[in-house]
Amino acid sequence: MKYWVSLFLPATLALAQSAVTVYTTDLSGHRIPDAKVTSTEPGQRTFMSQSLNGRQVPLQATEARVLSESPAGRVTETITRRYDADGKLVETERVVAEEQKGAGGQSSIKATVYRSDLHGRMIEAERRAIETVTQGSTTVSDVVVNRPTLNGTFEATEKRKVTTVTEGSVTRETDALALKTPGGQFTERAREIRETDTAGGLTKTNVANYELNFTGRMEMMRQQAGTTTKAADGSEITEVNLYAVAPYGITRDERNEGQKLKEQQIIVRTPGLGGTVLESTSVRRPTLADQSKLGAPVKISETVCTGKCDAPPAR
Repeated sequence: MKYWVSLFLPATLALAQSAVTVYTTDLSGHRIPDAKVTSTEPGQRTFMSQSLNGRQVPLQATEARVLSESPAGRVTETITRRYDADGKLVETERVVAEEQKGAGGQSSIKATVYRSDLHGRMIEAERRAIETVTQGSTTVSDVVVNRPTLNGTFEATEKRKVTTVTEGSVTRETDALALKTPGGQFTERAREIRETDTAGGLTKTNVANYELNFTGRMEMMRQQAGTTTKAADGSEITEVNLYAVAPYGITRDERNEGQKLKEQQIIVRTPGLGGTVLESTSVRRPTLADQSKLGAPVKISETVCTGKCDAPPAR
């Protein structure tokens, strides 16, 4: 639900040169290259994937740059080009964002989003605004998304309130989404609650996603609980348990309440020679014969990053 962070704040501007290659495992257990992400100049990133005929084709390319900057704020431009499975350009998106820094922990971001139509013309598609206030350990961001109506005017159709509270080693963030109803009112439709606790070399995370159920009430639909342990040599082991109202391949029973473990992910991140970072992901899932037991771990992907790899490799 935190899509607005990347759309409003061009984080890609800070990227250094790096190359990330993602390998997947086919049905025969063979390791094959699946995707590649390259970051060259600051603000430029390209996602490559393998097409049906084996060629490397672009999936998405992003360019971000600062148009102007002053002590009071800055104006940035982010251009994203998206391609189909054959590498043909299908859409171009341009986001111009103006960030203003106010006094007393206040800031605002206003962005205009343009997208290409079938003829390649750039059409204004959205107007977005974030108002952020920080008081002590609490930060509240109000997000409003305006989209065009049938008569060509722009109206607010989506609102979000993101509240972040930090107490010691624990950070708790609540992201609430409200959509406009046909009657003109805004009703909460989804909510994500994320809690992170970092102490020493151990990080615990818990993410709960709530949505409207068939009765119109908010219900937890998904939950994710993870622990990351970091060793002195820089290696990390992350274990993530994914819960849902029903495991994969099992029909949900409305009489059965509570979350059920649907998948366990084991992610091992190891630094290599020359600044290389290796990351492998394995999964365990309940068997259809016995939903209470997880099957054997199966490696589904490996990621190799070279260059600036301080953050986890992008996937």
